[in-house]
Amino acid sequence: MIEISSFLKHGQENATSADALCGMINTTPRGLRHCIAIERAAGAEILYMPGGQGGYFLPSLDKEQAQKEREAFYNVMRARAMCTLKALQPVARSLGVPVGQMEMELLNDGEKEES
Repeated sequence: MIEISSFLKHGQENATSADALCGMINTTPRGLRHCIAIERAAGAEILYMPGGQGGYFLPSLDKEQAQKEREAFYNVMRARAMCTLKALQPVARSLGVPVGQMEMELLNDGEKEES
């Protein structure tokens, strides 16, 4: 499998668009997201910033800037995850899955999220 991280540069200012990455590795957007998900699951810190100047990148080599980039990525992904969780709640209730249980199952580190 192709390592997407080997195509990425450090820092948000060097972000590479999904379209450009797809062209580099000859894959579809779905294939790209799949490769990135596998790398992230293995511990790679592939960050993403949405928008016209956005794209995929590795954390900056500057520690302060890297922390800001990580926080921005975390906030974007957390908001997406919470939106997905809210969309699942009515279906979970219909299936008899306690919503609190759903939230705990989604947390990888075992810490309870604040609502």
